[in-house]
Amino acid sequence: MILSAATRRCWFVIALILLPFAGSWPAPCQAQPIPPDQTIGQTIDQTIGQAPDPASVQAPDHVTARAPDQKTEHPGIERPRSVAAVQESVQDLIEGSVQGSVRGSIRVTIQRRDEGFTLYRGGEPYYIKGIGGSRFLEGAAAAGANSVRTWDAGDADEVLERAHTLGMTVMLGIWLSHDPADYEDPSYRQMKIDQVQDLAQRHRNHPALLMWALGNEINLEGADTESAWRFVDDLARLIRQHDDAHPVVSVIACNPDTLENIAIFAPALDAVGINAYGTLADIRAMVDSSPYTGPYMITEWGVKGHWEAQHTAWGRPLEPTSAWKADFQLAGYERDILANRDRCIGAYVFLWGQKQERTPTWYSMILEELPGIAQAGLFSPAVDAMHYNWTGSWPANRAPEVLDMLINGIPAEQGVVVAPGEALSSWVNARDPEADRLTYVWELLEEPSVLGSGGSFEPRPASLARITQDQSPELNLSAPLSAGEYRLFVYVLDNNGHAATANIPFQVRPFSEQEASVASSQPNPG
Repeated sequence: MILSAATRRCWFVIALILLPFAGSWPAPCQAQPIPPDQTIGQTIDQTIGQAPDPASVQAPDHVTARAPDQKTEHPGIERPRSVAAVQESVQDLIEGSVQGSVRGSIRVTIQRRDEGFTLYRGGEPYYIKGIGGSRFLEGAAAAGANSVRTWDAGDADEVLERAHTLGMTVMLGIWLSHDPADYEDPSYRQMKIDQVQDLAQRHRNHPALLMWALGNEINLEGADTESAWRFVDDLARLIRQHDDAHPVVSVIACNPDTLENIAIFAPALDAVGINAYGTLADIRAMVDSSPYTGPYMITEWGVKGHWEAQHTAWGRPLEPTSAWKADFQLAGYERDILANRDRCIGAYVFLWGQKQERTPTWYSMILEELPGIAQAGLFSPAVDAMHYNWTGSWPANRAPEVLDMLINGIPAEQGVVVAPGEALSSWVNARDPEADRLTYVWELLEEPSVLGSGGSFEPRPASLARITQDQSPELNLSAPLSAGEYRLFVYVLDNNGHAATANIPFQVRPFSEQEASVASSQPNPG
């Protein structure tokens, strides 16, 4: 057999590792041949699967795991290592020769003690200060975030590498169906088994991997069933066969009945992620009153959901200003997350990026696209709030704040209705903590006619007008001539990479004679 150059180098390194043990190495057992239909990695998987679970053996409190790239205490002097450590190095080298990497994983465990649950990474306590979204990671790390959440594993290689470069970790999502029928379908189940097995084998040794997350809110649209959760349990056990160094969780929409199902049908899960918006303050009580006895984390939070907000008389949600969102995050993090850290092992704020969901700004902490503005990646006040939550200090330069917005002197809560072509006068009250010069960008959008469900894709509505005004907080324009539902947005920029937002929905329709008479008798609001 002719060995490749890479293989010869691999075994040469192995020989160097084994050399210090040459005089005391135990007598080898008779080698077992590798079946012709298996790879070296598969044989190692089977061997590991027969060994006791290392997670069941707790090291003393004073023992700390050494990260793979950590230097020894005395440069140039390598202390002797145990046989187990050498075997682990050999395994990493063999897997590295197959996967192109020799880096080892960092063990992550969740331990329960008298004071509650604690997440450990590399033997050290690790509280999750996470973001939902995989863009603008440099800004997240600078703000004090330490972990990234994904919803699927489509770009796992890239996200893991970028996170590792920045000293961050990844909760790697594996998407599962929301259709309960799929969990009765053998072909779907086998497809997911194959996918999960492949992902576990591929990424289990990456040092940035923190944990696996099976599904996102499968309980939201009907898959809150015994068969679905038993299958989630099967997948959790499958992952553990290939990777006993990282916890396996599942993420749910806030629902006490789902926690009961998990407790009964998916006991193999190490923790539960809960997406909570307006219900953030209620999560701890919900968990404590359920049969579920394990730890949890908040896997989406940051603002009240559009379904929880006040609505107009014609059914459109009223979005809070970006300043209100920042205040919500400051209060919620201290009161509902940190205060519960005996059972809550961390949180991922949503969304570190931008998406259209009822509006382009509702959940968006970063403006990735602003019509007419070349600069992308403008940070909102919510980013500043999380910087403070994660580090205890504010960034050197902060985003502006929008305190109030009116159309024709009317706030959004009172419902703005105008006639086709009627004059519109909008005013916004904004300020900047450093008194930076402010630029006001206004945009008029139609309300969305295609609505997503449970966070699914929703197209951005057409932009009808875009106006940029330097240092002017007022805008005068005419209402559209076509009857319909619209929304006026304002983006307040500080020219230092930050933006504050507010918007008001309004309705355009002809007035009846009685309405026109009442309107003409009202004093001018402005």
